[in-house]
Order: sequence, then structure tokens, then C-alpha cells
Amino acid sequence: MSIFKDTLKQKQTTSTPLWLMRQAGRHLPEYRKLRSRYPNLMDMFLNSEEIAKVTLQPVDRYNLDAAIIFSDILMVPYTLQASIVFNEGGRGPVVDIDFSKEQKIERAEPVFNAIEKVKEKSTTPLIGFAGGPWTTVFYCLFNSEERKKNTQTLIERNESKIDQLIEKFTDATINYALSQIKSGIDAFQLFESWAGTLNEEQFDKWCIEPTTKIFKEIDNTTIPTIGFPRAASVPNQIKYSNINNISCISLDYNFPLDQVISLNQKISYQGNLHPEILYKGGTEQSQAVEKILNAFKSKPHVFNLGHGVLPETPIKHIEELIKQVRAE
Repeated sequence: MSIFKDTLKQKQTTSTPLWLMRQAGRHLPEYRKLRSRYPNLMDMFLNSEEIAKVTLQPVDRYNLDAAIIFSDILMVPYTLQASIVFNEGGRGPVVDIDFSKEQKIERAEPVFNAIEKVKEKSTTPLIGFAGGPWTTVFYCLFNSEERKKNTQTLIERNESKIDQLIEKFTDATINYALSQIKSGIDAFQLFESWAGTLNEEQFDKWCIEPTTKIFKEIDNTTIPTIGFPRAASVPNQIKYSNINNISCISLDYNFPLDQVISLNQKISYQGNLHPEILYKGGTEQSQAVEKILNAFKSKPHVFNLGHGVLPETPIKHIEELIKQVRAE
């Protein structure tokens, strides 16, 4: 029995399941020890043994209700033969891609092998994931300086090019997701991390339509789906929650809890504690957690953050969070 999987199926559970975005990462000393051996982060993302180890580190430490495969949202561009370099210091990844090249799904074989290794070692439900087509196109088209500016003018100037690329990236995402499912994942999350940059028409065209196509293909495998349209407007998130075959919408920390009633009431919800509140801890954290738990009290809800765990987050704060959620 898994309260995480049951919640994604909209079943009533005795307690709220919990996992955290970026739970496998820099806040853990055991992760930092492994990471120090790899000057190039991409080498870690292509090492099956290390992927499996890092994936299970937070599960072993915290006994969380789900694991998420240690990887990156840019693996789909990597299968499209992109070169990817991760810079330190918050400057973001550098992506060099020839859009004329076809997908070589075998480039992600280390991820698929790692999924199998994790499933051999643990009974904890495992989440696979990918970046949404718009988000991965965004990283491939624009450099780090352009991504910081992130103006509508820049997006509109490249609209025809984006239109041409979205279908290719959607099909590549489907292939990548289905390969993860074949390897043994229990749920699949789509991270549309740059959804908030789009106006309503662009959101429909580059987020809603591709996600509908991806989730239709995944639905045929019976794996539950989670969608995360980060920073999208409330009206756009309401639309997103009504995508066919979506099992759960993950809400960012800006989503107003009094608007939960406006979302699709036939799906599950995930979120949405602010990572900075978790970093600060104390009374502010416990009050925020209580507010979220109350907002979803009668609904199928997976407790999570509204974005990833910050690197300097104290382990004690996460332990207190878990204790509070499980005491409900």
C-alpha cells in the first residue's frame, strides 16, 4: 500500500503523503560528498550508479513517501543531441543544439538503467519526470542573459520558431516519458518551469496543447501524471488542471489557497510551501504548513514545496516539517 499512489488516484488516505522537489540535492551532506567528485554535473546525470544513490539519499534519511529520479529537466534536449554544460553561481545551463538533428533516446540510457536500479533497491514509489516542451525550448533558444530579461518582446520575436519546435520537443518528451515508464517509474511529473512567462494565447498553444498530447500517451500506460505549470496565472492554472488525463496539479507557492475551489475538483493537488519559509523554519514554518494542510483537508493532497529545496536549508527544518505533516 502507498498513500502517495493512492492520493494520485484520488483515494482517501489516513495521512498526507509528502515528498519535496529537489529533495535529493545540496542541502544533504551525503549529496555534497558525492557531488565533490564531479567537476561537471552532467557526468553525474549520466552515471547510473550515482543517479540511483542520490535518488535514494533523502528517502533513506527522511523516510519520505516518494522518491524522484535524480536527473534534470534538460535531458530531452540532451536526447536531441544537445551539448549541455551546467555553470556554478546561478548562471544557469548553457545549451548548444542543432535543431535539425533527430532524437537519440539511447543517450538517456543511464537514466533508464538507474530507474531499474532504484526499483530493485527500494519499494518507495518512484517519480520520473521531464521538462515541459515550452520550458525545454526556452532553454535551447535563449541564453542565460536573455532568460534573465525574459521579455514578451523576445518571445514574440521568436514565435514562429517556437511554433516549429514545440511539436518536435513534444514528441521527444513522449518518447522519453514512455522509456522511463518502461523502466519502472510509478508516476510521471512534467515541469513547465517557465509557464509564467507566457500570455494566455501562448500558454494554450505551448503548454496546454503539448501537455494534453503527452498525458494522453502516458494515460495509455496507466501511470498517474503530475503537471507543474510554475508561476502561471490563476486562470491558466485552472485551465491546466482541466487537461485530459492529468492526475494531479502541482501548485507553486504563489497560488492563492482560497482559489483551490476553482481548480478541477476531480484530480489531486500537490504543494505548495514556500522554500524560503522552510529555510527560515520556526513558527512561520509551522503556521504556513498548518494553513496548507487545512486548505486541502478534505481533498487528495500530496504535501510538497512550491519550488525546490534551497541549498542552505537546515535538515532540522525538514525533519520538523515531516513530523508536523505526519501528526495530522
